[in-house]
Amino acid sequence: MIDASAEPLPVGEDEFRLIADSAPVSVWVTRLDRQRSFVNRAYVEFLGVSYEEALSFDWRRIIHPDDAARMLEESIAGEASLATFELQGRYRNAQGEWRWLHSTSQPRRDAEGRHIGFIGVAHDVTAAKTAELALREREAQLSAFISQTTAGFAQVDLEGNFTLVNDRFCEIAGWSRDALMGMTMQQITHPDDLARNVPLFDKAVRDGTSYTHEKRYIRKDGGVVWVNNSVAVIRRPTGEPFGVLSVTLDVTQRREDEEALRRSEETLRLATETAGMATWEVDLETLEGVWSPNRFDLLGMPRSPDSRGTFQEWLDRVHPEDRALAETAARRCFEQGVPYTIEYRILRADDGAERWLQSHGSRIDYADSRMSRFVGVSFDVTDRKWAEEELRESEARFRTIFEQANDFLITTTLDNRITSVNPAVIEAIGYPVGEIIGRTISDFMDPDQFGIAMDAFNRKLQHGGSTRLTVKLRAKGGRELIWEVNSQLSLDEQGRPVALHAIARDMTEAKRAEAHLRLLVDELNHRVKNTLAIVQGIAQQSFKDDVPPRQARAAFEGRLAALSEAHSLLTREHWSLVSMRQIIDDALRPHGGESGRFTLDGPDLTILPKTAISLALAIHELATNAVKHGALSRPEGHVTIAWQRVRDGGPARLTMTWQEQGGPAVTIPTRRGFGTRMIERGLAAELGGTVAIEFRPEGLVCTVDAPLPEGAE
Repeated sequence: MIDASAEPLPVGEDEFRLIADSAPVSVWVTRLDRQRSFVNRAYVEFLGVSYEEALSFDWRRIIHPDDAARMLEESIAGEASLATFELQGRYRNAQGEWRWLHSTSQPRRDAEGRHIGFIGVAHDVTAAKTAELALREREAQLSAFISQTTAGFAQVDLEGNFTLVNDRFCEIAGWSRDALMGMTMQQITHPDDLARNVPLFDKAVRDGTSYTHEKRYIRKDGGVVWVNNSVAVIRRPTGEPFGVLSVTLDVTQRREDEEALRRSEETLRLATETAGMATWEVDLETLEGVWSPNRFDLLGMPRSPDSRGTFQEWLDRVHPEDRALAETAARRCFEQGVPYTIEYRILRADDGAERWLQSHGSRIDYADSRMSRFVGVSFDVTDRKWAEEELRESEARFRTIFEQANDFLITTTLDNRITSVNPAVIEAIGYPVGEIIGRTISDFMDPDQFGIAMDAFNRKLQHGGSTRLTVKLRAKGGRELIWEVNSQLSLDEQGRPVALHAIARDMTEAKRAEAHLRLLVDELNHRVKNTLAIVQGIAQQSFKDDVPPRQARAAFEGRLAALSEAHSLLTREHWSLVSMRQIIDDALRPHGGESGRFTLDGPDLTILPKTAISLALAIHELATNAVKHGALSRPEGHVTIAWQRVRDGGPARLTMTWQEQGGPAVTIPTRRGFGTRMIERGLAAELGGTVAIEFRPEGLVCTVDAPLPEGAE
């Protein structure tokens, strides 16, 4: 029932109820105090309560939380306006479903025009709202996609004027959105591409056909960008075209890469042809493929018009002795994927000439369904193989020379570490090869000698060339060797030093002989001077004014003879150490030394040449005096010569005694003759000791006491 206290309805109650209950929308009527005085059947059914409960139902209980604040504010404002107002929001129905309702509230007035309440109608607009929200969501997604995609989107009208562009298109084309909105696609297209582009555009507008093409845009800064455009016509629901949409991709990098690849392939082609290299690509099913022109040339075959050749054609050209090697390597490659690098001989088809080829083959597999390919490259290495053969022969010759040379051959690194030596070096220094290789040159030299070698090495580093020097080395056991070394740096292809090569010759004996010869010359010079001095002294003493000429001559000749004997002995002994006994024997021989009138008693000591000469002259003078005035002037006379080494705690000494017996009584002479002075002074000075002559009545005695002469044993 409609509340009787309410203001009258626009029509009769029964008629209004009938109309309202028949309506598929919710209808309600409110009084001036905002309380509902009528609700229709749809209203009650939506709430799922009784009619009475519906009249007082608090709608705020079923409004969606997200809409409640907004709708309450709009409802209060609408009622306060006393004018028609609309509300839209979500409400939960009796089944617990959220439904979108759109309500219209219209003010009610009495006959005097006074406001007496509202009459409202609510339509369920859930389906429309859902469609609207879905459309908005799709539009938002499309907008987000268009704005965020890496592709550019541009829309133009049928004349080519831009009507819509996204940010990415602006970025690709190099123009701002505002600038593009006043331009046509023809204006930013490269002039050289318009002749292809415009006909495609016109045909799409005329026939509705889509197309894809690549062209260039001219950017605002003058730069050029390559794009790939997928173009389609946009139509209205009536089918009438009203615009053209383009999806644009920046393919500049790809085009540049393709151009770089093209140039690279062209460069590679030129390089391979210039280098005489041949390439091939073979289908693994048919074993046929494309050959480069150089491959035909290498094999001596005429070039095929379609550049095609077969695996068997290649194999037929391989030398029979190498065919198994080549075929096995190739088949393992295209059957098992094992790449190879081989060298083999071929027999050219045109002239039968034998050539060496080096080939590299590999199989290219793809992740997709594409068939694998067998590809490779070959080039002629005949000259290199011949050079290698010549090098092997040269190395063999060098190895023979290296092994058999008498000279010493050595190679080292730049830090003086030995890398190779020939057998002559091993024999000379006495170490096994394992104890030589890897050691440094300094291990075989004294520091001063290594310094000489390093000075020469540094000169080569600074100025190049070779150096020659003489150095001393230490062989095993400390034995000294003298080598003459000629060395030179070995350089790499860039001219940088990488090693040292040295040839040496053993100069040890030659240097010793040279030193000995120098010593002999010096010694000879010294001895000649000494000898001349001795002869001069002998002559001066022999030919004094108070000596008769005949006697002087005899004395002089005797003294020269004694000197000659001593020289003969020294010459036989190469002027080295001589026997003291032999010197005495030779000096006594002219005076009957072999007649038994002399007794020699003493060890056979060795003495130096200078000492030997002084001793020989002294013995000669003593013997001459004994023959003339002493023991040997009578048949029964005898001379005893005794000497010995004496060791009394100090340095060893030599004592020698000349004692005469059986001669006439001896008297002390009134003056000292040449012989006496020579013995007492010359011999004493030579021996560095004392010499005393005693004229005893029973016979002359000469006593020598001196340090053991140098070289005496």
